[in-house]
Amino acid sequence: MSAPRSRKMIMTKYGEDFADCTDIVDAEIGEPGEGEVLIRNVYAGVNGVYDLNMVRDAVSYISYTPPTDLGIEIVGRVEKLGSGVHDFAVGDNVATWKVGTGYRDYQIAETNRLYKVPAASPEILCLMPTGISGMVGIEQVGELKTKETVAISAAAGGLGHIIVQVAKKAGNHVIGLCGSEEKTRRLKGIGCDRVINYRTENVEDVLKAEYPNGIDIAYDSVGGSIFDAFVNSLAVKGRLVISGYTSEVGKPWEQVTSPRIYEKLYFRSASVRAFINPHFEEYHPEAAERLLDWHEKGEIEVFVDPVTFVGLEDVPAAVQHLVSGKNIGKVVVKLES
Repeated sequence: MSAPRSRKMIMTKYGEDFADCTDIVDAEIGEPGEGEVLIRNVYAGVNGVYDLNMVRDAVSYISYTPPTDLGIEIVGRVEKLGSGVHDFAVGDNVATWKVGTGYRDYQIAETNRLYKVPAASPEILCLMPTGISGMVGIEQVGELKTKETVAISAAAGGLGHIIVQVAKKAGNHVIGLCGSEEKTRRLKGIGCDRVINYRTENVEDVLKAEYPNGIDIAYDSVGGSIFDAFVNSLAVKGRLVISGYTSEVGKPWEQVTSPRIYEKLYFRSASVRAFINPHFEEYHPEAAERLLDWHEKGEIEVFVDPVTFVGLEDVPAAVQHLVSGKNIGKVVVKLES
């Protein structure tokens, strides 16, 4: 097999406009080495906030210097094996994620970061790693239990709708926050007990009126006023999990003047915790196995955003679509023609 022609998307400079700061270039593939395989990327998942933060040099824990490769997560197909590879075969469908490997046609990957999957489909891409992130975050950081009240922001997004179903399967009362009637309908369809459309209802007013005993787990990826509403609505021993703050990405930080957060937490023995997936990798394999089993048995519904994006040229539009908040479910880009 001759080396395939490949392209990739790179960040060329820092700035505020993702499209203006990126370019598509030819990429040398080379041969897979020991313990490696060549993968044809079939679908790439869009991580709009991280993509924007990379070009803005605003990833808090690392700085990416241009030029640098973009994209993180894919499902694809094994095309060639390196030496010493026995657990994978040519034609295997795999899921994998690593910064700089997603927005490209091909990649060479170490087998220790691959998961065999039944299909290289958008649905599987939503489960791995987005679904893994949601399951691990709510279970390990949120200390998911049963017969509690759980509230989830951006509940109809790629991450949120998985968390809704994980919490429901554990036997909890689930509140989903969203911003449209269509999203409301979809969330009711996967078992949300109460859907709050923040465009037509005041989130904090609803929580105070309908849940006077408070929220046991709040899972927030939005920040801003949603974060404030969750903090103010925590129950005794309530847990607020932060997994992002999309409301402030690309904007000046809001300056908040108020009592320090312990004034709100102390007398409720409540807590605010942060979650980022790479710090919990030991839980990934079991979560992946469970999610794939649920999917195979039809026990979990996967939302894939219906807007079609094809090819690396469509990545900037896909990023913009995601950060606009118009998506329902996981935003993906089809890479294989």
